[in-house]
Amino acid sequence: MKLTYRPEIDGLRAIAVLAVCFFHAGMLPLGYLGVDAFFAISGFLITSIIIKESSDDKFSLSAFYERRIRRILPLSFFACSVALGIGYFVMLPDDLENLAQSVVATNLFANNILLAITAGDYWAPVNEFKPLMHTWSLAIEEQFYLLYPLVVALITGYF
Repeated sequence: MKLTYRPEIDGLRAIAVLAVCFFHAGMLPLGYLGVDAFFAISGFLITSIIIKESSDDKFSLSAFYERRIRRILPLSFFACSVALGIGYFVMLPDDLENLAQSVVATNLFANNILLAITAGDYWAPVNEFKPLMHTWSLAIEEQFYLLYPLVVALITGYF
């Protein structure tokens, strides 16, 4: 059962994304807080979906995960393909190897872990040349999507 469309939530998402964009453009000092807002919005929506489907006795972990995969993976594959395609022609071999590692980590929703291991300082100038660097937030969101429904299912006695 789908929830009713809420345009105000899309408005909040747009504000969060713009805040991050303006932050990276140097125009908004605390714009990175848009990422936190985006995470909160996602948590609200996912919780609402799980509660609604559970109350209607229609919640399915496999269907939940399938929807997330259908929504996220095609765009992730596309972004990674574009980055690899361009990277092949403009990057030196070491940078291309780093990009390939990032592509794998991005599509396994683990780029935050790869970056924690390899990038050191997120704000270091060298990181400006990592085209998939910002997929760390997607990884965190997907890790949340993976674990949170399981926690809710355990708490509510789904299993």
